Amino acid sequence: MHTIIKCNYGENFRNLSLPCTEREIQLFCDSLALPNDAGTQIRVDHSHNNPQVDALLAGKEVRLDELNYLMKRLDSFDEGEMNTFCAAASGQKLSSLKDMINLTFNIHCYSLVDDFSDLDRLGKNLYLNFMGSVPTKEFSEFDGKAYVEKIMAENMQPLVTHYGLIYENGNQPQQVYNGRTFPAYWYEPNPITLGITYKGDTEYLYLPVEKSELDKALQRLDAESLDAVTWSVEEHSLPENLTNMVIREQFGYSALNQFAAVFKNMGNREVTALSELAAFAKITTSEQLKTLADCMYEFESFPGIHTAEEYGRYMICESGHFEYDENLADYIDFRAYGQDKISRETGAFTDRGYLLYHGYNQEMQNILSQTIGLKAKEMPEPQELKLYMPLNAVTYHDENGYGDLYQVDFEIEVYADELAAYEDEIRSAMQKRMHDGESERGLMKYYGHTDTVNAKVRKYVFEVEEVRGELMGVAVLTLNAPLDAAELEKIKETIEGQCSDGFGEGFEQQEIKCNGKEVYVSLWDAKDWSLKTAAEMGISEQSYKMQFGGM
Repeated sequence: MHTIIKCNYGENFRNLSLPCTEREIQLFCDSLALPNDAGTQIRVDHSHNNPQVDALLAGKEVRLDELNYLMKRLDSFDEGEMNTFCAAASGQKLSSLKDMINLTFNIHCYSLVDDFSDLDRLGKNLYLNFMGSVPTKEFSEFDGKAYVEKIMAENMQPLVTHYGLIYENGNQPQQVYNGRTFPAYWYEPNPITLGITYKGDTEYLYLPVEKSELDKALQRLDAESLDAVTWSVEEHSLPENLTNMVIREQFGYSALNQFAAVFKNMGNREVTALSELAAFAKITTSEQLKTLADCMYEFESFPGIHTAEEYGRYMICESGHFEYDENLADYIDFRAYGQDKISRETGAFTDRGYLLYHGYNQEMQNILSQTIGLKAKEMPEPQELKLYMPLNAVTYHDENGYGDLYQVDFEIEVYADELAAYEDEIRSAMQKRMHDGESERGLMKYYGHTDTVNAKVRKYVFEVEEVRGELMGVAVLTLNAPLDAAELEKIKETIEGQCSDGFGEGFEQQEIKCNGKEVYVSLWDAKDWSLKTAAEMGISEQSYKMQFGGM
């Protein structure tokens, strides 16, 4: 559970939900005009939702990064571990975050007795806490009552807390945290972890990280720059072939951080798919891998298919594209069909099978030409396609006879012709809804199918445009090649989903200030909703400035 803490800086305060990300820390610091560095301090006023944390931290001046690290440690505890931690901290009257962080690594050294109603169960749980793990048979046969009596006999002066009695159980506490550099702790999965060392001290970077995280790690090490430290990869979760290209080349921190961002954004399943695709396409260098990662959804692979006849047989008999009667096998020329299909595709046979490239990335084609002998196709100029939809908008402000606005507790519809006056405000609100990682492909980032639609639609974003005096929503598509009827229908279905449940769901909850009142705009709720091309609308498309991110 995240803990919401009221934090003070001078006369100002903000609520902060902890643990949090570096970006959230940066926003918090910006809101209080605080520097975001390793020494940034705030005062904990109180916790809104966690009385245990409130009892430990209320009124303390703390370093913000140290507080966030502690809250990450506590967030991993179950109820029993949290109670043991709080009891030990309370009983020992710990006041510094350094001591509290060290205690989080040493709760196995303490046993909390908080319920004497079942001594056998209590003793078994205390023994499990002491040992860390116990075989099932040993645990079931263990005499918990005798173990409790032993602990109490050996600890005649337990610490008395309102959580119960705290006993030292024989495990020796270790100082893991020196008060300056944070111990290694994987709060959440990350693709690559770096250890950076300076004068015997080590900090850990859980890539991908923000620049401010690197800067603060260097500050805690008292190192002037990354050039002054030694660094190495401590942990990673990459398949072997990606490890060879990304880790073992050791070609620089920035490149590793960029790759880590790509891999984290993908998730484990997609990273595995990228690894398999790289092996299929004989990708061997990090530069080739960067391009492949950008284009991975534009491929289709057919493992074990090594000849035109095998390809033709698979397509006719197994792909599901045809109704196949096995009694007709002697009358079908599978080889001829396979050769004809291959002649109209951009593909190549490899030692793993047949690899088909649906995309139009010239750099990718050049790489495939080198690695698997793919014959490149001519690259068309990007094209633009617009799909128009009606908007629905409401406000909770009405206007009196003098032209003054006042708030009401019911919806008032804002008609499309009035919305046209707010075109700039609504467009700006749409652009603010774009997330990191969407600059390259827009909302196509979430398409996720390996097919010709993914290859042909390079990018799409939402816009607004005045049509016949009324403001309409527009999905602006950047195309590598024209869509056929089936592809157009499929991308329409995808965009409809974004209007109703994805981008549109969040956008319609966003208040947009328009001429003194707040307006809420929906891409989906309009009466007689439709998604049409300019031709279907009977209008001419206005030009939209294409933006291709990093291309």
